[in-house]
Amino acid sequence: MIELMVICVIWVAVAMESKKLKQNLSDLEAKTEQLTLEKRDLQNQTEDLRMNMTKLDNQNQDLRMNMTKLQNRNEQLRNYSDKLNKILFQESCYFFYNLNPPWKTWDQSRQFCQSMKSDMVVISSLEEQTFIKNTITYYHDTWHGYWIGLQKVNNIWIWVDGSPDTLGYWNNPESPENFALIIQNATLTQSWYKTINGFRNRFICEIKALIF
Repeated sequence: MIELMVICVIWVAVAMESKKLKQNLSDLEAKTEQLTLEKRDLQNQTEDLRMNMTKLDNQNQDLRMNMTKLQNRNEQLRNYSDKLNKILFQESCYFFYNLNPPWKTWDQSRQFCQSMKSDMVVISSLEEQTFIKNTITYYHDTWHGYWIGLQKVNNIWIWVDGSPDTLGYWNNPESPENFALIIQNATLTQSWYKTINGFRNRFICEIKALIF
């Protein structure tokens, strides 16, 4: 009888210990599953970080390339600006386009001036004509000069500001062409040359000094 009781006590103790071990095992399995999930999350985060790092590296490389391009462009613009001879005279600032070829047509020259918030030069007096004539330089040949803002519209010579020309400093008054440039190798009051729009030349832009 005593032996049976001992066996029962041992069996109960073993059963309780077994239940406890099963619970511990279940807890360990749950923790293992949780750790596995956390590990997977960390792996995903690590992969995301790697991808973000790669993107940042690529963006950094792009920024360096863009910075280099901007620096080169800035240097080009500085050189470009140096060659655009800018001179203040009376109430206007004049831009003398002295770059090397390819030069520009009359239309292209006006587009360039307008892109700089100015327009082609309007010569309204002998004094202004003298200033411009003394500033331009001879280049290429006798008939290459600087486009001015004068064109023929309905057989009337009109400046780009809408005013009709009253000076008429023509070198070739009989020419039927419709666009005007000023040439250096000519007398002061006979230095405007009629020619075609497609003839490529240097040019002069003008902007009021108070606006500039």
